[in-house]
Amino acid sequence: MAYEVQENCLFGGWTNTWSYEDWAGKTIPTTYDTREDAEAELDYFFEQMKTEVEAGNMEDIPDREDFRIVEVKDE
Repeated sequence: MAYEVQENCLFGGWTNTWSYEDWAGKTIPTTYDTREDAEAELDYFFEQMKTEVEAGNMEDIPDREDFRIVEVKDE
């Protein structure tokens, strides 16, 4: 099993919006081997958002309640 961070999107519901591109340019959804890895990445994301708000680059930090970590099948 793997874990992913999902965001509650207005028109899509709970969706994994985090991804990366492989060497061929294909977009791959980001998953994590453990819940702890996913939690650490989500914590890091919110630290970055706080830094951006403090620097004046963003107005507000996203609401943490709009994110969750769920277990998914490995593909």
